[in-house]
Amino acid sequence: MKLLQNSQVDVSKWNKLIISSQFPSPFQTTEFYNFYNSIEKYNADVFAVDEDGLLTSLVVVTIQKEKGIKGYFSIRGIVYGGILLSENNEASLSFLLKYLNNYYKNKLIYIEIRNNFDFSKFNAVFQFNNFIYQSHLNVQLNTFNYSIETILSNMKYNRRREINISYKEGAVVDEAKNENEVVALFDILKNLYTNRVKLPLPNLNYFIGLYRSKIGKVFIVKHHNKVIGGSFCIFHQGMSINTIYYAGIRNYHKKIFPTHLAIMGVTEFAIKNNLKMVDFMGAGKPGKEYGVRDYKLEFGGELVEHGRYLNILNPLLYKIGILGLSVLSKLKNENIN
Repeated sequence: MKLLQNSQVDVSKWNKLIISSQFPSPFQTTEFYNFYNSIEKYNADVFAVDEDGLLTSLVVVTIQKEKGIKGYFSIRGIVYGGILLSENNEASLSFLLKYLNNYYKNKLIYIEIRNNFDFSKFNAVFQFNNFIYQSHLNVQLNTFNYSIETILSNMKYNRRREINISYKEGAVVDEAKNENEVVALFDILKNLYTNRVKLPLPNLNYFIGLYRSKIGKVFIVKHHNKVIGGSFCIFHQGMSINTIYYAGIRNYHKKIFPTHLAIMGVTEFAIKNNLKMVDFMGAGKPGKEYGVRDYKLEFGGELVEHGRYLNILNPLLYKIGILGLSVLSKLKNENIN
């Protein structure tokens, strides 16, 4: 076995592994890797294990950190979707994880792998390489060979009713036609994150880059030609479409629900393009209240626990970072109350 990194990884072999792997994720494709590295101040690494001229495992690691001095206490590697594997090659997986540990041990505070699939049969391999399983839920909506009528029938009654009356009031959803629509949706999303969610949000360049990329899809909800909501997604043909961000103007109209239609745009796209599922990208931890989870489930999806794997490379900085987040959270709650 030998380890290949970044430009050493042959794209044609990479694409062959995607086809043969039982864990194909849009986030482990060449398109996502290229998109992420095309955005200023964003970067990702790709690592692959080569055995006799074939790639047997591969991972794209996105490097993330907060702005300013907080960056020192927050620099981390996030792996979306999971790791690409050829069959059940535990030896290749272990070789890859060991290399990640050595490569990032003085560069990152931790590495987190956010699974879109069930990797439980590889738990021993992950644990041997210091990747500890963390319980985490997700909502996934199966769309392959489903009709939109079937999807609607599986939704909560109120959601189905609110979607129908939104359409009757003249609201529509479609793919973004130009960058002006993307900017308008970003402004809605930014307002949401600034005033309610109170979490960091990528800058506009990220969303414009997503719109321009092969891997991105942007859905726009309009009413009388006014952008009132929408969703930003990552997708790959033959795989899934994953909702990264979605938003709508709050209390825009008593009979129009922009966020509902934003999700309907994603769902209809998945059905028309024979995608396997809509992945709603996270639903919190089991046993803990998480309002967004309930909202996502009302669209007919299934609650699954594929979990995450966490490897803390710098325990001291990790503890400082967690403490800092706890203090900020308390301050935020005090400001709200």
